[in-house]
Amino acid sequence: MTSAENPTLPSPPFYTHIPNINNLRLATHSLTTTSGTTLRPGILFRSAEVAKLDTAGWTAVRDIGVGHVFDLRSKPEVEKGWAGIVGDDGSGKQDFRPGWIQAMEEAGVRRTWTPVFSDEDYSPERLAERYANYMDEDVKGFVEAYASILTDGGKAYSTIFRYLASLSLPPADSSSTINGPAEGEKLGALIHCTAGKDRTGIFFGVLFDFLGVPRAQIADEYQLTELGLRPLRDEIVARLLTSPGFRKYMLAQSTGRALSKEEMAQIIQGRNSEGSDTSEFPPEILEKGRQAALRMVGSRKESMLASLDMLDERFGGAKRYMREYCGLGDEELAGLRRNLVVEKAE
Repeated sequence: MTSAENPTLPSPPFYTHIPNINNLRLATHSLTTTSGTTLRPGILFRSAEVAKLDTAGWTAVRDIGVGHVFDLRSKPEVEKGWAGIVGDDGSGKQDFRPGWIQAMEEAGVRRTWTPVFSDEDYSPERLAERYANYMDEDVKGFVEAYASILTDGGKAYSTIFRYLASLSLPPADSSSTINGPAEGEKLGALIHCTAGKDRTGIFFGVLFDFLGVPRAQIADEYQLTELGLRPLRDEIVARLLTSPGFRKYMLAQSTGRALSKEEMAQIIQGRNSEGSDTSEFPPEILEKGRQAALRMVGSRKESMLASLDMLDERFGGAKRYMREYCGLGDEELAGLRRNLVVEKAE
């Protein structure tokens, strides 16, 4: 899957001039805190997977301020790109193009691989749990999926938080017209997973909640991924619907039979040996399948709002999560506020 320039996206926050990367945007655009402060520009970026960028693309990414990339994907995704999520499209073309890391380095951008899930979390049973949650018609499915990400992702998120807290940046205040890094410095962090939606989304949910961004704004920023993935959405949904595994899902819908965990895992992985013809299904079953696929690639603000409530209920809120699951201390928490919040001028 590649993407050309997409001028239909709002710019800002999206960077529409850089092709071959989806959902690339400045995560802090237009965000404020409950006290009326803003967030420092030029530091926090997010996107979907980055493996289609060549040296020119990486140079363009560096030019917008990115100096360090944090990759939240697990090994199967790094090796297969989108095919690790939606299965092979049968064309014989690789989603993953070897050499993208070399191109990144040639452009002067560093990378830290910090996966949220271990390889063991890609067993059919664990995959089944996550995919069932994302397909759930109730928002509770996403909440459970994000609770699992938070439980497993403390170490990965800690790496990014510590980078952000350790940056040497001038004090940021609203009296200055330039509150990003000094000219020539590229200190911005680009955080991404495969879609830039779930692992990336709840990371920013925690961070922004800690910094005091109103939850309605956090949810609105999260929902921008609906726009960011729009160029890919129809292709992803079409590939899901024609995969043998998804055929099993629709067959189960038509008969009322529940899928096993292993069958659910096959929905995305495309490891089922049966055919993929969907013409035998009535329109209402095809529509159920389509809606389930759309939920998988969706990022409704209601999902983030409910997940932030879950953050309070199960993890004691953002600050406690960052202390207990990410191991951050007072100095690091203060560093995050100092580096990311633009204080009001005296």
